[in-house]
This record gives sequence, structure tokens and C-alpha cells, in this order.
Amino acid sequence: MMRLLSIEFMKVRPAKYFWILLSLFAFILAAIPIGTFALGNWIIGNLLPADLPIQSVLPLYDFADIWQNFTFIYQFFTVLLSSIVAIQIAQEFSLRTARQQVIDGLSRKEFFLGKVYFLLTLAAAVTAVVFAICLIFGLIYSPVTDIESILLNIEFIPAYFLHLFHDFLWAMFIAILIRRTGIAVVVLIFYGWIESILHAIIQFALRMEWLAKMLPNGATKILIHNPFSKYALMETQTNIALGDLAISLGYITLLLGVNYWMIKKRDL
Repeated sequence: MMRLLSIEFMKVRPAKYFWILLSLFAFILAAIPIGTFALGNWIIGNLLPADLPIQSVLPLYDFADIWQNFTFIYQFFTVLLSSIVAIQIAQEFSLRTARQQVIDGLSRKEFFLGKVYFLLTLAAAVTAVVFAICLIFGLIYSPVTDIESILLNIEFIPAYFLHLFHDFLWAMFIAILIRRTGIAVVVLIFYGWIESILHAIIQFALRMEWLAKMLPNGATKILIHNPFSKYALMETQTNIALGDLAISLGYITLLLGVNYWMIKKRDL
């Protein structure tokens, strides 16, 4: 495992696109909670009494809510990381380095496993950073900081990990299928927009939510529902449904199988 991982990291280490997109995503991770806090201070300073606690204006940092709130927001920026995956894998096919690695002695299975290990490591690292950000802001601004409150609803962190891994496997599928870096990234982004429209039509116009959940790109976001409607006193799902988890795990298994099949059977 470590040998295959080291090979993958050697490939991305000199890649400027990798560090640029990763830095941009890291900036977004930090900017969202900081910007939200600054917005709360502005609201208090300009529209509300100055002695009003920020928690009463923006209760986003309460440990009962923070895990779902920020993982829900962050998942909309995963496309930056998915683009890294699409670029890195598509380049290996377009530049024929994938074929050269097999000629040099790497089996197709090892080539596939190296990619999977890299995606798991990237997803785990990002999830750890998101966990740290939520924990820090929660400890500073949550009105309750006991261990029971901290662990409340923390299951959205592993759900965010599954979301990331699902998205990365989807990007890997597109990259292997298309094998052209620029086209793969365009398809990855454009298909996401198209499916978002289709998802809304199926869910709200046709009222077939079960079918909307089955769409490949939308299935990656079904674990973490929109939590902000509860602040408008609307009914909100604040747990992870077992059916949604089954769909997500099913897609992950399917994408693993399809991606391996394409690498094993198609010409490199």
C-alpha cells in the first residue's frame, strides 16, 4: 500500500495545478467560518444591540448543529478537489504514462489500487481538516462545550468523508472514460450543473424524491441534507437516513467495480 501511495504522491508533487486547486480549497475551508463570524459581528454592530451574543444571531457554531452546517456547505466546493482527480488521472492516459507504468512492471490492479489509496488518503486528509475547523470554532463559539455536546451529530464527519470519496470515484470514472484532461474537467463540471437541474425537476416538479436520490452525482450529497431551514422553523432532516447511506455505499461499490473493470479491460 505504502509503495503504491508513494508512487501516486511522486506524480502529483511537481504538479502546479494540484497545489493551486488544493490551496484554493484550503482558503475556502478557512474563509467560510471566518467570513460567517465577521458577518455576525457586522449584523450586531449595525443592525442589532451591541451586547447581543453572536450565538443568538448566528447559531451556526453550536455543537448540535456545526457538524451538519459546515459539512453541508463544504460539499458544494468538492468540485475543486474532484477536478484534481480528473486532471491527474486523465493526464496519465492522454500522455501514455499509464501504459508506461504497466510496461515497467506495475500490474493493472496495482495501478488501480494506487489511485484508490490516493483518493482515500486525500478524502481522509480533507475530512480531518474539516473536523479540526468545526471543532475549533465550536469550542470557541458554541454555548455548550461538554463532551456529550461535542459528539452530538458528529456522524456528519464520516458522512462527509463518504461524500468526498464518492465524488473522487465519480471524477475518476469520467477521467478514465474520456481520457482527455480538458474535456474531462468540462464534462465533470457541466454534468454536475445539468444533473442539478434534472434533480430539481424530478424532486419538486415530478415529486419523485426517491428517483432524484438515485442520480449518480446527486447521490453523493444525499447524506448531508440542508440544515438551514430549521432556523426558519421548517421541518429539517438532522440525521443520516439508513436508506441514503445504502444508496451512497452502493454507488461507491459500483464505481469501484466499474473503474477497475475499465482499467483492466480497456487499452491503456
